[in-house]
Amino acid sequence: MQLEWEIIQTYMTHHPRWFEDFERRAPSAEHLREYRAAMPASWRLWRRGYWLLTAPPQVPAVAQGWKLHVSATSRTSAATLRAVLPVLRDAAVHFKFLIDPAAMLESNGKSFPRGSSGKFITAYPQDEREFRAVGDALTEALAGFDGPHILSDRRYPGSRVVHYRYGGFVSVSRMLPSGTKELLIRTPEGNPVVDIRHPWFHLPDWVTDPFTAESTPPGAEPAPRAAARKPQATLAAGRFTVLSAMKFSNRGGIYHGVDNETGADVVIREARPGVQIGPEGTDATELLRHEYDMLTELADTGLFVHPVAWFTDWEHAFIAEEFIEGTHLGHLGIIENPVYNLDLTAERLTDYYERFRALWLQVADAIAVCHERGIVLGDLSLTNIMVTGDDRIRVIDLESAFHEDAPPGAARGARLYTPGMVTRRARLAAQGDRRTDYYALGGLILGCVLLCHQTDFIDRTMPRRLLAEAAADLALPAELVSLISDLYAEDADLPDPAALRRRIESLPFADAWRQPPPLGLPPATDAVARAELHKRVEATLIGVADFWQGTADLDRQDRLFPADVAVFRTNPLSLAHGAYGTLYALHRLRGTVPDDLDAWALRHSTAHDAMPAGLYLGAAGVAWAQSALGHLDIAVRTLRDAHGHPQLLTEPGVLTGAAGHGLACLRLWRDSGLAEFLDRAVAIGDHLAATAVRADGLVSWPGSTGTTAIGYADGAAGVALFLLGLHCATGDPATLELGRAALDFDLAQAVAGAGGRLSFPATVVTDDKPVMVVRHYWDHGTAGVLTALLRYHHVTADPRLRERIDALLPDVRRKYTVFPQLFHGNSGLGNILLDAYEFLGDAELLAEAERVAEAVLCTAIERPEGIVFPGEQTVRESCDLASGSAGVALFLDRLRTAHPGGRTNANFVLDDLLPDASGRDGAR
Repeated sequence: MQLEWEIIQTYMTHHPRWFEDFERRAPSAEHLREYRAAMPASWRLWRRGYWLLTAPPQVPAVAQGWKLHVSATSRTSAATLRAVLPVLRDAAVHFKFLIDPAAMLESNGKSFPRGSSGKFITAYPQDEREFRAVGDALTEALAGFDGPHILSDRRYPGSRVVHYRYGGFVSVSRMLPSGTKELLIRTPEGNPVVDIRHPWFHLPDWVTDPFTAESTPPGAEPAPRAAARKPQATLAAGRFTVLSAMKFSNRGGIYHGVDNETGADVVIREARPGVQIGPEGTDATELLRHEYDMLTELADTGLFVHPVAWFTDWEHAFIAEEFIEGTHLGHLGIIENPVYNLDLTAERLTDYYERFRALWLQVADAIAVCHERGIVLGDLSLTNIMVTGDDRIRVIDLESAFHEDAPPGAARGARLYTPGMVTRRARLAAQGDRRTDYYALGGLILGCVLLCHQTDFIDRTMPRRLLAEAAADLALPAELVSLISDLYAEDADLPDPAALRRRIESLPFADAWRQPPPLGLPPATDAVARAELHKRVEATLIGVADFWQGTADLDRQDRLFPADVAVFRTNPLSLAHGAYGTLYALHRLRGTVPDDLDAWALRHSTAHDAMPAGLYLGAAGVAWAQSALGHLDIAVRTLRDAHGHPQLLTEPGVLTGAAGHGLACLRLWRDSGLAEFLDRAVAIGDHLAATAVRADGLVSWPGSTGTTAIGYADGAAGVALFLLGLHCATGDPATLELGRAALDFDLAQAVAGAGGRLSFPATVVTDDKPVMVVRHYWDHGTAGVLTALLRYHHVTADPRLRERIDALLPDVRRKYTVFPQLFHGNSGLGNILLDAYEFLGDAELLAEAERVAEAVLCTAIERPEGIVFPGEQTVRESCDLASGSAGVALFLDRLRTAHPGGRTNANFVLDDLLPDASGRDGAR
């Protein structure tokens, strides 16, 4: 379950080491003081997340209707609340408000979800009459106040801060297969429908606007936002025509347009007033003007994006900039990097580093010219350096740049930074300096070698450990390694720009590689090296288990171990992100689970309203883990109770859907001998057969959104593995045939990359949507497809499948990926290499897995509690199975015991159902 970076960031601000739910942050007193001064003690007050909710005595809540939102900024929130409270008190209306100004600042931030941003107070009138009365009173009380426009709403007539929309008042929701919930409202006939919350004004079909009598209001949005969905809209009195929207954030859109005065393509960047950016909450429009001024000052250098115009339209501010044909340095460093392309010839390495040396020189020049003019860039990153087709750079996004000698009160930029690109000193001060600019250059160069610079956000030593490992593997010139290390020496003197330029120019790439580096050669592990690796693995696993027990929090209800953000958005028990994934791994490592941890999990509900029915995020996975922990009777009850879950058959796949639940049914049938679970697995197989989309001898299953996923987690490969297990349990040849057609469907989606190497997109590619990204991992990509493919080959001995195995294995022979995790990282690749070693018996595959383990061990973090690994985006510590230490531990533990013919994969497969080599039919 991968979440957008904007969502992840909201869980990073409340704890320095792991993701934390904002509900655990204690509010400051500003808003509570205003409330207590104005409101009677008889009103009930309670907290939910960022909100303080309040209800008047003896006034029932209604389920849905016209709600009123009041917007504010962190600077005006207390005064706004002071003005609003008497109105809401006298009207005896239910309402809620954000807990404090810091929550207001976060809500108005540029990365906050657009559909929710800006809302400070929400009032819930009983009916339309009260809606109008309260709206009018709020409008009068807040005359002269200003705040951000709430994108999901319309402004109440006559007000800049009072808004309205139709929606739910109380939390009525339904569980989704992912474990998240969607909010519902009811039609006049009483039917539940989704309470749609777009970042633009939207009305349910049966509702008309109380002020315009429109059910589908034209022009409900300000022109800048409407332009995104109305191609050929114009801005700046017709000077610029919007061709398309490139990106949206809470700050505003980024558009591709044309300058009608010159005919040139432009990028148009938007800023909405009231959106607050940085620790001081600078208004986005002020910051955009500051950025325009900085770009104008640097326009003569040719190293920064050229500003075309600054203008306002409606209430929003805009910059028009030159349109740069090209890509950003981070993307270029992925698609061209020999490490990720697996093209580690001497010629390719030389060409790559010679090319990127020229780009680094230009970045160094950009820093130097800024410093000559007294400007600090403050936030330099791989994604704000564009590279043109002729390899010229343009630095974009100068919102954090500032003049060092700016007088007090003058603009000093956004004071933002990018993880991995900032010194500790600047991070603590929330302000960049010249040393940070050179530190960022070191991060940029390291990011072009290996995308590991961001790990310094969680452990300052990790990038250097990974650099040392990569330097040996790639035979990097010592001069390059020392250059990066010197730039990363944040307390050292500033480098002399001319001397730095000479150092980059003199990097000896032309003579560095006369032959492929060690990483480009087949792995070789001798007995001594293997024994030493196993010792380090053993010590790491001891430390990992210690960390789990040392950080378990028995007093919490929302999670037991530090885990991914998704634990707060799903449930506290799941295999992927909750307690049972980590407890399962702990049991495998130590053969037991402490009673207090066991009891914590057992006291939490697995009912239909607490979790979905699926394997990795729901009750089926909990049952599997409970059985593995020795609680067979409890596991039987858990899986039995999950029968009839309304979402059980909504999705087809292993991660959240029917196939994953079916795997758990086969597991419990195998463990308990109860025929009811085999019968249920057969019923799921029948359902999948009945719902399969068949074409040209292949079968697939679109998800509930209509998209057809590829791979193990959500695609046909995962369904195929369930069907293979069902065939092995029942001997039914039709089930095997259906599974084979599903596997062949995913295999047919393979895309050839550099050197003919095959990878997979995440979803089926259509003619109008070309492949942009291919994947190699367990959840989506080659490793997951191989999980099913190896087992089908084992059961059928089909030589055509062996050919496909040989064609796919090169894509997972990777030592370096961005993350160490199981689901989409190194541990998942290492695990499939061990699968291939056990099924095929090739000792080189074990050595490949050991090579992966070396890279994984480089990301281990030593803490007082033990050892932990970085989780999603490598910005916080995590213990979970999907993204953290539990999944890593399953791979490392298996590394010590894997052997040809073994069945040691602990990632919830059914290898004990497979026949041995002499019993290919698989019947039971």
